[in-house]
Amino acid sequence: MKVTTYEDENFLTLDLFDDSDWTLFQIIANELVETFQIQWKIQLDGLDQRYWDFEYKEVALTLHLEHYLGIGIYSDKSKNELENARQVLSEIASHFTDWNPPV
Repeated sequence: MKVTTYEDENFLTLDLFDDSDWTLFQIIANELVETFQIQWKIQLDGLDQRYWDFEYKEVALTLHLEHYLGIGIYSDKSKNELENARQVLSEIASHFTDWNPPV
């Protein structure tokens, strides 16, 4: 997968997929559970977006699907220690860069 990371004033973001494919979102969610042993804290689903919150290595993250943005993972800078959040997102990015979804 082509994985892109970027940072703005409020968030660290990992873009995983440009399309808002609900099936792929579920496959990515399953991969996070299996590979990183995460548990979902909150799963909010709307008509054209999904926000699934989880924690990994003490960093609060959200797997997000947005109709116009695609699928990504983000970390709110105000809720996490910044350097730890960067390292965690880098680890997740490395995994998904080499990952080929079974679609």
